[in-house]
Amino acid sequence: MTKKQAKEMTLTDIATYFSTGQFSSIQQHFSETITWEIVGEQQLSGFDQVLKHCQSIEHYFTTVAHEFHIQAIHQTGHHVIVQGEAQFHNTQQTSRISACDVYTFNNLNQLAQIQSYCISIQ
Repeated sequence: MTKKQAKEMTLTDIATYFSTGQFSSIQQHFSETITWEIVGEQQLSGFDQVLKHCQSIEHYFTTVAHEFHIQAIHQTGHHVIVQGEAQFHNTQQTSRISACDVYTFNNLNQLAQIQSYCISIQ
């Protein structure tokens, strides 16, 4: 991605990339004080901690077949909500996750806060 392309990304583009695990394409849009709450699992604070978790997820995605399906994207002001589903396939099973990610951007259009709600579907 060129710098020009990065500057042209909309808030919904950034949110969609995050929701589909394409973190390395958007990390330049993270604020230094970014927080990410994965509801019921963990709370991450600060650029380094969030980036480290993103990198571990990206690595996991290289080890398992997966598909993402975005069902809806909503934006109002500096807030974006992405609803979707993910499927992960390994040699023994397929896992399905229904997710809703709530993004808040600061006045510089940097990603400042994420809340992720993830539910395992049987």
